[in-house]
Amino acid sequence: MEVPYVLFEVRKEQKSRGTFAIDAYFIDFLSLEPRKVVLIKKASVMALNKEAQAPLPRLLKKPVAHLLKNLYVELRRSSGEVRGERVGHMRRWNIWRILGIPTGHSRHIAIDEELAKVEREYSLGLALLEKILDVRRGELEKVEIIERGIFYRDLWLSKGQVLGKEGVDRLYTNLLKIDPVFRTAFVSAFFREIGMEKALRDRSKEKFKE
Repeated sequence: MEVPYVLFEVRKEQKSRGTFAIDAYFIDFLSLEPRKVVLIKKASVMALNKEAQAPLPRLLKKPVAHLLKNLYVELRRSSGEVRGERVGHMRRWNIWRILGIPTGHSRHIAIDEELAKVEREYSLGLALLEKILDVRRGELEKVEIIERGIFYRDLWLSKGQVLGKEGVDRLYTNLLKIDPVFRTAFVSAFFREIGMEKALRDRSKEKFKE
């Protein structure tokens, strides 16, 4: 299937910080906001095409600059909230333990592990976005994001792995395993593409017989 990507350049203080591409279809099919960041890649590491025969639609309607700057602010805020929630949970649990109130040890361990996973994702997403934008606190207004057009990337599914012309895409493959929303969207798009190709082949065979 042909996935649309928006190519964009990051500039800071009149200097180019690099050209990147963001997935403009699956960006809307993720369970957590920080996972949007892993859909951004250096344009030079992907096999992108200017033209496409039957691409998936561009679902990313907002300008990339608006999306990324808002995402940066959201990740800064939410990462702190998730961290605070985890600390608060551990503090309450410790108080109950000191008071001798049974609350279920294994249950609290499971809650803390889940909160820790979410905290790591937000922290990682924020760190990656800071690197892409070359930004720290208070520097966002210095960043300029310029869109350079729509390009397309061929992706397919084989034996549980997402592949492109460059080989196995580990980030997409990992999303396929951990994110149920992404998995449903990717598999649906992939098999819809296969169904369309089969229908076109069958129609061509029928016309040939005539």
